[in-house]
Amino acid sequence: MLETVSALFLRADGRVLLGLRASWKRAWADHWDAIGGRVEAGEELEAALIRECREEVGLTPLTYRLMLSAEERFPERNGAALHHIYVASAWDGGEAQNLSDEHVRIGWFSLDEMAALPNLTVPDLIAVVREYAAA
Repeated sequence: MLETVSALFLRADGRVLLGLRASWKRAWADHWDAIGGRVEAGEELEAALIRECREEVGLTPLTYRLMLSAEERFPERNGAALHHIYVASAWDGGEAQNLSDEHVRIGWFSLDEMAALPNLTVPDLIAVVREYAAA
């Protein structure tokens, strides 16, 4: 089964970095999502997380925690996959930059702003950040 990793970068002010997935993407096109992508064959989850974050936004997670592993909710539409979602609270690399064609744009959102997005991939992203912040 395909596995993915993604990071919800969480700033001290409570804002979360999201990327607007490109229209050409097979799964969740034109939706706001965490930063990440596919785990390559033989690759450890954490290595994939660091690689994907560097490739997509130029940030290297330093402090992060796996918060949720869940199967794709719509496999008939997006393909079967197991998604691993991390929260990153410290990173290296300065300001996030949109470095790939995976996202049309990136931005920092409060949880209320995330909840108001009509095209957020899954509400679990908000719940994950809330759970992390409450711990």
